[in-house]
Amino acid sequence: MAVGISGYGVSIPRLRVKKEEYAKAWGAFRASGVKEKAVMGFDEDVLTFATKASRRALTSAGLDPGKVTRFALASTSAPYAEKLLSGTVTTSLGMPNDALVSDHTTSSRAGTEAMMVSIEHVLARPGSCAVCSVADSPRASMWAQVEHGFGAGAAAYVFSDNDLIAEFEGSASYASEHFGERFRPKDGGLVHDLNVRKFAQSSLIRTTTNAAAALMKKLSVGPEDYAYVAIQQPDVRTPGAIAKKLGFSDSQLAGAMVATELGDLGSASVPISLAASIDRAERGDRILAISYGSGAASDAMSFKVVGDRRSVPSVEADVARKEYIDYIQYLKLKGAIR
Repeated sequence: MAVGISGYGVSIPRLRVKKEEYAKAWGAFRASGVKEKAVMGFDEDVLTFATKASRRALTSAGLDPGKVTRFALASTSAPYAEKLLSGTVTTSLGMPNDALVSDHTTSSRAGTEAMMVSIEHVLARPGSCAVCSVADSPRASMWAQVEHGFGAGAAAYVFSDNDLIAEFEGSASYASEHFGERFRPKDGGLVHDLNVRKFAQSSLIRTTTNAAAALMKKLSVGPEDYAYVAIQQPDVRTPGAIAKKLGFSDSQLAGAMVATELGDLGSASVPISLAASIDRAERGDRILAISYGSGAASDAMSFKVVGDRRSVPSVEADVARKEYIDYIQYLKLKGAIR
């Protein structure tokens, strides 16, 4: 039974702040390769964007919300520390109250984790429909270098065994212990990072390459069999290092790069870059998606495009709809000043 993506959609905040605004305020901008990033407004949070992306995914699939049997929500920046979030989205969209729902948090790998449980649901229940929505807007102290790159955005997918856009071919995961990189304490709402770049990057590269290599071995494919590779993007330089290590070219990576204009999207990084790849892909193209969560773990997922239908608006079109703000406005939106 073929299972995969039968609909998808994204939702990108309209507001942007350029790297030059940081440079004027701090004398430097510490997110390598990021030119600008997306920022949520006063009346926006991950729930509003998760809902909007999910609605677009349902429209893309031509699916009645009442037919959804599974909903998974992923985010590392939820507005509540303890409260079911997925129920808020399903209720606002008119999904059934008896649909199985789940929240996925704690790491930037949460997005692919939610995608995997959605796919597993459809595999276990032929004829069912699962929706996965991933929205994020990571936060850190304004004094922290890691904060410079943090952006915002959401992507959602409808998974089923009917009228597919992209068929799911398989997955592989890799997990280990790597303490000391990016983390958020239990009683704190802000992300911390020790800023030991080589230490953190060694874990990221080792973990993602192990997951991706295991998947390609399982599927008996190589880098040359993929048109696009969507890799976790804490900045612009890091995914390039991972792609090179795995044997992918710059052109295979370029179509999935979103951090340049949106920043570090946390758990939404891979789902949004996967959507950007599907937008550009042609029937028969393969796409490899590789996530990463500090701690550390990675999921690698392989999709093959089998349909010509695409979501409206495209990732490119939604990214192009923007309005620039200065750094003072940005600080106000983040609640750093009043």
